[in-house]
Amino acid sequence: MKFSVVVAAALLLSGFVDIASAKDAMSNAAADRALRRIVKGEGAADPVAGAALAVRVGEEMVYAGAAGCAQVDSAKPKKCARPLSSSSKMRVASISKMALAMAMSRLVEDRRVDLDRDVSDYLGWTLRNSHFPDDAITTRHLLSHLSSIRDPESYWIAAPGDFRTLFEAGASPFAEADASANHAPGAWFKYANLNYGVLAAIIETVTGERFDQFMTRSLFAPQGLDIGYNWSGVSPAARLEGASLLRKGETGWSPVVDHPDVLRSAGPAFLADEYLDRAEFLSAYRPGQNPTLFSPQGGLRASVEDLANLVSALSEDELLQAPVWRFDPSAPNGDNENGYFTAFGLGVQTAEGDKDVVSGRSLVGHPGEAYGLYSGAWLLKADPAAGRAEDIAIAFAVTGVDAPPPASAHPTFNAIEARLISLALALAEERSKDGGAQRSEPRPFDETANAMADVDAALLSAKTTGRNVIVVLGGNWCHDSRGLASKFQTPPLAALIDNQFHVVWVDVGQKDRNLDLPKRFGVDKLIGTPTVLILSPQGELLNADSVHDWRTADSRTLEDAVGYFSAFAAKPQELQGRNPSDD
Repeated sequence: MKFSVVVAAALLLSGFVDIASAKDAMSNAAADRALRRIVKGEGAADPVAGAALAVRVGEEMVYAGAAGCAQVDSAKPKKCARPLSSSSKMRVASISKMALAMAMSRLVEDRRVDLDRDVSDYLGWTLRNSHFPDDAITTRHLLSHLSSIRDPESYWIAAPGDFRTLFEAGASPFAEADASANHAPGAWFKYANLNYGVLAAIIETVTGERFDQFMTRSLFAPQGLDIGYNWSGVSPAARLEGASLLRKGETGWSPVVDHPDVLRSAGPAFLADEYLDRAEFLSAYRPGQNPTLFSPQGGLRASVEDLANLVSALSEDELLQAPVWRFDPSAPNGDNENGYFTAFGLGVQTAEGDKDVVSGRSLVGHPGEAYGLYSGAWLLKADPAAGRAEDIAIAFAVTGVDAPPPASAHPTFNAIEARLISLALALAEERSKDGGAQRSEPRPFDETANAMADVDAALLSAKTTGRNVIVVLGGNWCHDSRGLASKFQTPPLAALIDNQFHVVWVDVGQKDRNLDLPKRFGVDKLIGTPTVLILSPQGELLNADSVHDWRTADSRTLEDAVGYFSAFAAKPQELQGRNPSDD
């Protein structure tokens, strides 16, 4: 298969691959190897704890993979207790701001919030920069970091404190008047986390709902996303499978965010006084009291797969994408942090391409950085005139970064981020070509099929043949589901499957279709796809402890698959009937 010369050159410039491997950089297996190299520190940066990437072209997730560790063994911190996967949810830092903006956009559309109205009217108390007392602060200013608010040392308040104390007498988280430039609200860009604490307070007072619960109800649940702020609304099964943010010490890795006990807990995690009854406090919580508890600026827990789906929805929201502020080098109008910021919309950053990274194109989305994590959720919009027929959504996360990675040629992206973006664009370009390898992979899932009837028919046949039944819950959009289907067609596994099992492929969409089928066999929650059920002819679930083990099927070896499914094959005499010579 011919590989794009332009993409190969971009990969080489970014330090992603060497000349020998550039020719196969478009494959899923090559992408998996690239993530493993990043984790090992092969390239321009030090070793990290984990790296994950998801790439979506149009409606199809063309790649989702990960390498490294989600959890370490507390007794042996150099040992990985659970690997990182593309479905592992983690604290994704400032991408949280973009999600808040997407929900705020709906309130604007419903005319419950006016972008240019004084936010004091929503808060119920006066928010003013005392250095500019005649200038109102608006929701537009807050979303685009033009409010004149500056981050204090702490931009949150622990329960049972009140959010307003951040702005009371003695606290002045605002820009001062400056003779050299206009720092009044609306005039000067300065990125500040506290803007989003105020926005969360507006959401609470306008809706009468707690911020975390509003986000789940209004944005995440309608999109079928099992994500939430500070774990609020995330299903227990997905939370248990979550990833800690890790830091490396002298004895090995240790969690700094989302320790295992947090993953085993229920309800939102939040800062509180030591002796506070958390449940009682939340039951009596008054909307607007302290939305910083739910970390609106950085507390979203989501996987890279979730983020790719979330940022794809940005394509329909022109309001958020349009830049409100652009840096003016001839008359500086903000702190661009040495070129990191060039344009910013309503909760959405624009990263304009240069000759080395996203050449001639611009990405819209949001980055994240905190506690050794670097993350990103970016959208490259369709441009038929440029030969790009569909949107490309890119989401990545790198954990356990001990020292800031080296810079890349692009001021917004460090060396690791540039490698991941180049890899994502290569995967997207190749998958978009007619006749590409991804298009030739088996796609056995039929969303129109009667899944329950198909399983019943397979069980009926199994009673005659003595074979067990494999039910694969997945979707054609999922590269791991397609990867498992490919393995089922590859010798020697193909012969084992054909001779020893009946197979039913069940389309579960984005985990929103045919969910009654796994529940029938005792699997109440799909953590990811593919999920594999192995049933006896009597309908007994034989692999209850490992139904979720094939969510990384595409990167698993054929030998793994042969060994696994051989263990559940019926015995030959059960297949062929009893031999009379045995009497």
